[in-house]
Amino acid sequence: MHIPDGYLSPQTCAVMGAAMVPVLYKSVKEVNKELDKKDIPTMAIGSAFSFTVMMFNVPIPGGTTAHAIGSTLLAIVLGPWAAVISVTVALIIQALLFGDGGVLALGANTFNMAFLAPSLDTEFTSL
Repeated sequence: MHIPDGYLSPQTCAVMGAAMVPVLYKSVKEVNKELDKKDIPTMAIGSAFSFTVMMFNVPIPGGTTAHAIGSTLLAIVLGPWAAVISVTVALIIQALLFGDGGVLALGANTFNMAFLAPSLDTEFTSL
């Protein structure tokens, strides 16, 4: 589930946002090195896929909901760095247009769903 605005302190949001800057920079560098320009539409479809699966919320005990991210499939198909970019694009669209998660908490949400999830997924699938 997305972390909403107001749930984390502004200081925590700033730290998480700052932590994601080098991750996104590295992602762009790795994608430019590993993928061809013809793979950009595939990344866009990956963003659309991630956006779509995040829209299906499942109620869980405690009065909140959970949803899939799609990062595992994207990391397998496109690679973990391209998955970071694709999921980040989906999260930005959801935060700005739908208010799903918060703009202030975007750094924390991208860390959890766009960076941590594909990274761990890649490690577990390589076992």
